[in-house]
Amino acid sequence: MCIVIYNVRLHGREGEYVLIKNNRIEKIGSGNLPIGSKKIDGHGALILPGFCDSHTHLSNIALMHGTLDLTNKTREEIIRLVKNECGKRKIIVGRGWDESFWERKEYLTMEELDSACSRSIVFLVREDGHLAVVNSLAKNKYGMGDENGILREDEVGKMAKSLGAFKNLDFEYAQKYALSKGVTCVHDFANVNTLRAYFRLHREGNLKLRIYANFYQEDFQRIKSLGLYSGFGDSFLRIGALKLFGDGSIGAKTAATKYADGKKVEPLLSEKKLRAIVEDANSSGIRVFTHAIGDRAIENVIKAYRGTEGNRIEHFELVRDEFLEERNFSVAMQPNFLKWAKKGGLYHHMLGEEWLEKNNPYRKIIDSGIPMLFGSDCMPLDPLYGIKMATESEYATQRISFEEAVRAYTMGSKYMHDNLGEIKAGKIADLVAIKEGKVLFTMVDGKIQYVSKGHED
Repeated sequence: MCIVIYNVRLHGREGEYVLIKNNRIEKIGSGNLPIGSKKIDGHGALILPGFCDSHTHLSNIALMHGTLDLTNKTREEIIRLVKNECGKRKIIVGRGWDESFWERKEYLTMEELDSACSRSIVFLVREDGHLAVVNSLAKNKYGMGDENGILREDEVGKMAKSLGAFKNLDFEYAQKYALSKGVTCVHDFANVNTLRAYFRLHREGNLKLRIYANFYQEDFQRIKSLGLYSGFGDSFLRIGALKLFGDGSIGAKTAATKYADGKKVEPLLSEKKLRAIVEDANSSGIRVFTHAIGDRAIENVIKAYRGTEGNRIEHFELVRDEFLEERNFSVAMQPNFLKWAKKGGLYHHMLGEEWLEKNNPYRKIIDSGIPMLFGSDCMPLDPLYGIKMATESEYATQRISFEEAVRAYTMGSKYMHDNLGEIKAGKIADLVAIKEGKVLFTMVDGKIQYVSKGHED
């Protein structure tokens, strides 16, 4: 069966319609529409290759369905939400709070949560996932958190596991959410249990978007012993890379750098340790993607990667000019993080004025020739938001063109299949239609998987 999408503008191409046969783009044309094809009116939308979020966590989206979504909520709104849920359930889990946009730029505290709820365990994760706060009931029962109920890094994961927070994840919801944002492909970071869920969805024919499934160090030996390698799978589900952590986050003050108050944070892994792990993984055909935000962590990772191929740095935020002289790695960055990089914002407060123009230097990275992909880290999962941030930054070192931003947010699909990420005859039809800054519909493998309300016809 053929489908023709007409009355559209095509990104980077001349033409008025795109003809799709089975799962491939058959033709791009103008004038009279092909006879005998199912016709879809694009209502003047811009057609782009499907977005590939090259750094995300679908489990976080799956978790949000049924837990408290604290994204963009004020301190007072969060306390009210906890009060409303208190006693209704034994465990209250929430995610997405961010104090950097509040008038009082301080973390939530155990005392505040205790005032809102003492009958239920309360566990609220900061937006970056590197910090959380609990109430006294949770702290006393599980023995985690400082005097203010703050948990950092590994303690956050340990608490989530203790509470069983990731047992009931709604991946159907997560897929629908991603598709509604025009995302047809993700480079996901999750544990082996989530990978097992993806294989089940794929086996049952319920996988609606493409997943490059990256895994953590705790599962490395299991993946390696099975003889699995990066790229194993098909165009809908592939084994990805080993994810390492070179440091933490700026918001949790665990990124490896020097802060405005003089505090210095060291990397989590030494160059020697990193190199040993990278060599072990690469020798088994497994790529390594290392989380490195602070300049001290980035420096270690770059040195450890020398002489290797196919490895990547995740985030790559605090970039010194000498880092851009290297060429043997790629980077996956998050343009939506620029929401923290304005004057008076989180980065200004934490790092000082020195880093305002130097953080996330997309313009410099593209000009250097280092391959750059965009992802969201689910903060938020929304490519159009990220593209807007990267194209409208007030700093020339960060600002790039719409075409460059779209490329960074689509070429990650090449990890899944060479014939993805472009609008050309013969390419696989993963497409998204955009009009007035909104997603009208999303197509994966030649099938419409999402249509916005009001455009169902």
